[in-house]
Amino acid sequence: MAYKSLYRAYRPQTFADVSGQQAIITTLQHAVEENKIAHAYLFCGPRGTGKTTVAKLLAKAINCSNTPKPCGHCENCKEIEYGTHPDVIEIDAASNNGVGEVRDLIDKVKYAPTKGHYKVYIIDEVHMMSDGAFNALLKTLEEPPAHVIFILATTEPHKILPTIISRCQRFDFSRLTEQEMVDRMKVVIKEEHCDCDDAALMMIAKLANGGMRDALSILEQCLAYNDDHLTEQEVNAIYGIISMDDKINFIKTLLSSDMNHALQIIDEMLKTGTDIKRLTYDLVDILKDVVIYRNTNNPAILSVLTEGYIEEIVPYMTSDEALNFVDILMEASEKYAYAAKPDIYFELAVLKMCNQDHNQSVVVEKVKVEPQQIQPVTKVEEVKDDEMTHEVIEDEQDQQEVIEEKEENEEPPHFEFEQKEEPAGPVEETVNVDQDDIMNILVQANRGILNDIQEKWSIISRYRANMNTARAATMLSAGKPVAACQDAIVLSYEHMPDVNAVNHYSNYQQLSSLIKDVFAHEYQYIAMQEDDWLALRTYYIKQMRQNALPQPRPISLRHIERYNKQKKVLTPAQKYAIEMFGEDLVEIIE
Repeated sequence: MAYKSLYRAYRPQTFADVSGQQAIITTLQHAVEENKIAHAYLFCGPRGTGKTTVAKLLAKAINCSNTPKPCGHCENCKEIEYGTHPDVIEIDAASNNGVGEVRDLIDKVKYAPTKGHYKVYIIDEVHMMSDGAFNALLKTLEEPPAHVIFILATTEPHKILPTIISRCQRFDFSRLTEQEMVDRMKVVIKEEHCDCDDAALMMIAKLANGGMRDALSILEQCLAYNDDHLTEQEVNAIYGIISMDDKINFIKTLLSSDMNHALQIIDEMLKTGTDIKRLTYDLVDILKDVVIYRNTNNPAILSVLTEGYIEEIVPYMTSDEALNFVDILMEASEKYAYAAKPDIYFELAVLKMCNQDHNQSVVVEKVKVEPQQIQPVTKVEEVKDDEMTHEVIEDEQDQQEVIEEKEENEEPPHFEFEQKEEPAGPVEETVNVDQDDIMNILVQANRGILNDIQEKWSIISRYRANMNTARAATMLSAGKPVAACQDAIVLSYEHMPDVNAVNHYSNYQQLSSLIKDVFAHEYQYIAMQEDDWLALRTYYIKQMRQNALPQPRPISLRHIERYNKQKKVLTPAQKYAIEMFGEDLVEIIE
């Protein structure tokens, strides 16, 4: 027996076998059961969504001798399945689109069916008929003999005359969901006695773009490559698709504005036969998810990014950057259809995304983010006692200094947070930071949280390119995180004016908002001068070894709380000013 393609061998033979289109199937089933069959139907929709298949099933159902209809076993059903039934006529309008062919059809319409209850004419690609052919068919389509039913199928209903559409019951077929296609392919795989990973089937469904026929054709090609155990990597290799990890790393390369590396990646993609059009749309899907997650923080509504991939890309870019990349990629994709080599437009899009030569008078420092580079993290000295294990964050050199250091004075060091010169932000008085607040953060310090913050801290520097966040980004990027717990960070600065500016209540809200935007978590923070931090860390280690550390308590910053309490006591004039101009614009100076 000659080999049949999968989409032909597994064409649905009953309404229950059809994937998707549930509303259409239910409507047609009820029409058959209640004998309310229209004289003309118009099936519209993208290719491979089941228009011709459902047309044949409807022809079977109205001519079936058994119940439920269609049964798939009676003589009429079998003959329609094999294409030998004399009363079901399939016409390809692409090759029979003239007036002469339509007149010949009209002459045969008047004859009664020979075997079935109805004579069914299935006209595929009906939009290819000429205007003259449509006009010749018009009267017969409006008032055909009682035993004749027309089923017109098309992918382009806008090309059909409105007078034809108004005489038909119109059904619009939609693209199948990826899960619907995967479920149907699993049935085929089981019948073919093959084995495929679910990830491979999902990738095939994405490639099919909502068409079941395309999905089965792709599946057939992949099974020819390997029908023992088909994997996602093999599907990617066959169709020139790069993995999600590679796509995310490519986006990180674009964010780092490393044009040289980006062009090298594109060259490797082209050598391995990567589908540039597919890659473009895949990148757009990822960037779209970045924008959605940035604004909703809800992974359940994302289309391609899972929770693991969210951490890989979302913290590294803002919504504005993602939308800007989407605009550039969509502009390039519009030119693919007219280009002999689409990769040229893709390369130009990449150059535009990496370009840093904007002839600006203000030069913004470029921060390079390597796609797979993890910044060096500090070591952790673990000191264990009978009750708990404490973690102390320190560098290798500092660790050796602390071990060798012998201090006789057990009193905690005292730090003066006073202004020595004009800082980055407006500070008019000395910032008195409570040392107990810092110790409270240290006793709750977590190495994993600190490592994550240190790895992503360089992202803050890129916010200096935005006028609204440039000031806050400059102040934060001058420091480095040296300790962190679940809800707070300790920052170390080289110069005391920076410490005073960062700690000052007038800058706190803006800086904490930027930290929240970068890390998608609200952290409180305290800044320290480097020498003061080293002294406090030495004291912390000594207290820990003596089992004299304070008990952890809820994180609080008393210098900010004192300001907030004072701020609540406002005069009527101050309250009126805030209501009139907004809290962000009003600064109350005593």
